[in-house]
Amino acid sequence: MVFQQPARKGIVKVQLIYPKDKIGESSDVTVEDESFRIPILFFTQSRAPFLNGSIPPEKCTRKPKTIVVSLIANDQEYDRVSLDLAKDFKKIELSAYVLRSEILLRGPEGTTPIQ
Repeated sequence: MVFQQPARKGIVKVQLIYPKDKIGESSDVTVEDESFRIPILFFTQSRAPFLNGSIPPEKCTRKPKTIVVSLIANDQEYDRVSLDLAKDFKKIELSAYVLRSEILLRGPEGTTPIQ
């Protein structure tokens, strides 16, 4: 991810959104330099209970639909980007996804760009 005019000591927050706008897992990291990585674990299994104890195959395909990335500093959101899991990420392992290309988050004016 690339920053332009990042807020030093700002926070990048990543929020997973599931179908039907269900809020999922999230994580955040303090901006220290020009780039960052935020691993977010999510479970592909539905949390719904099952009567016979087995998990039907359709309940093992739970995936976030949208990933929202926000740049926050001094309790103010400076930028937000919504990403589509299917279009903006590629699967690199059985349970790992990476961005297809960098994104740009803009911080307050007068600060040094981060990439």
